[in-house]
Amino acid sequence: MTRFFLYLAIVATFGIPGQPGFAGSEGTYRGTVSASRVPTFTLDQAILTALQRNPTLLNAEQEIKRAKGVIIQVRAQALPQINANANFQWTDPHLTGARVLGNTSTTTGFTPSTAAASLMEGLPSQVGDFRTPVVAATPAPVRNVETSDISYAISVTGTQLIFNGTTFNQIRGTFFQRDSAYFAFRNVLDQLIAIVKTQFYQIIVNRELVNVNEENVRLLEAQLKDQQNRFEAGTVPRFNVLQADVQLHNQIPQLIAAQNNLRIAKLQLAKTLGLDFQRRRGDAPPLDVIGDMPYIPRPIELADAIEMGKQRRPFLKQARAN
Repeated sequence: MTRFFLYLAIVATFGIPGQPGFAGSEGTYRGTVSASRVPTFTLDQAILTALQRNPTLLNAEQEIKRAKGVIIQVRAQALPQINANANFQWTDPHLTGARVLGNTSTTTGFTPSTAAASLMEGLPSQVGDFRTPVVAATPAPVRNVETSDISYAISVTGTQLIFNGTTFNQIRGTFFQRDSAYFAFRNVLDQLIAIVKTQFYQIIVNRELVNVNEENVRLLEAQLKDQQNRFEAGTVPRFNVLQADVQLHNQIPQLIAAQNNLRIAKLQLAKTLGLDFQRRRGDAPPLDVIGDMPYIPRPIELADAIEMGKQRRPFLKQARAN
């Protein structure tokens, strides 16, 4: 557990939000590296750059934050909740006088012509100014029941979950999800460091293979030239010249394959480190490495290795949490 928090401290130190930089020889990376300058990395610088910029690791880090957010969301169901509700209604006073049907009123001298006149002339326009309706000769007194044109209501409700059989189990399950996200992050971190080391040393191996094939090509070229001189002097037959020429042309494809493998290894490491593409770079390599590949033996028994892996591998802890 101590090593786990140590890894988290490393990522927190070098994984600062914003536009991160990588620890190459070019200094802080801002996406404007000159086309004639290729960033170089040692093994430690490559690992630190991968911790800052690798998309898979950054995704695992965001997954931890998402798991914490789920805990807050589910835990909120068990907390006290207070809801406030307010309603406000205002009725235009001009609309109260326009009510003919539905109002409680006392009318005397009711005739059909009077009702028709009141209905047609007693409805003022809601857009224009209010006008006194024209009624019959004998006015009918209207008594309005409403005493106010403003009504409002305010309510405050408080609720508290006591027990429902699912919420508390969900809260407990979210903590396992958080632990699973932590172990997934640790698993991605270990795999990332192993991949960076493997790709870094693969570049060194391919670079040495390119040097060996170049030496072989130069040696075969010298042998071909020597056989041509001997053939012109008449000391060897033409078969020796053809044999040396065939050996040279058989070695050239091996040199081309070694150069392609070196370029591919550099591109793979640049992808793992999360380096941005530089358009002005052209066909130049995206990076270069400095260092060698030492051999450091670590004797360990097979049974001890299996037991240690069962105890420490993060993906096994993640599976148990799930």
